Amino acid sequence: MEKPKKNKPYMMYLKQSLFAVKPQYQVYRDGMNAVYTIEGDVTRHRFSVCQGENEVLVLHKKIAKLFAEYTIEKEGQEIAHIKKGLFRSLSGNVYGKSLEIRVAYESYNFDILVDGHKLCRIEQENASFRDRYEMMIFDSTLEEVAVALAVICDHVSDKADSTRYSD
Repeated sequence: MEKPKKNKPYMMYLKQSLFAVKPQYQVYRDGMNAVYTIEGDVTRHRFSVCQGENEVLVLHKKIAKLFAEYTIEKEGQEIAHIKKGLFRSLSGNVYGKSLEIRVAYESYNFDILVDGHKLCRIEQENASFRDRYEMMIFDSTLEEVAVALAVICDHVSDKADSTRYSD
């Protein structure tokens, strides 16, 4: 009996466009051509994740919730539900498996686990005019989900920055 091949970790990069009216992100694997593009609506409550010209996922941020709450849909069906807890982490499920987003102290680094196994690690790079993240992907079968979850990580980081610099 052959053992299933283990995925080799690989890097992806998420960059946010700075001067766009609607939030926009590009995700790169290698080189300059974006593998995924993500565009949000003006209210930052709906994000379309596209691979090429095809919409592969939709990320929704629920409106008027005390704690942030998100859903991810694929082809009109909800595949993930994520809620912020009392502390720094977010949790929920994806494809019926447990999902946890662990937020590091300064809200610049994130570990995303599915059923206790690391899906990806997301680290914010120091960029002067836009948010840029390195994504180490450990499970390529959930790559597009990791890309959508990176947008949530950016929201967490932005919220922490606004709190940090408002004093």
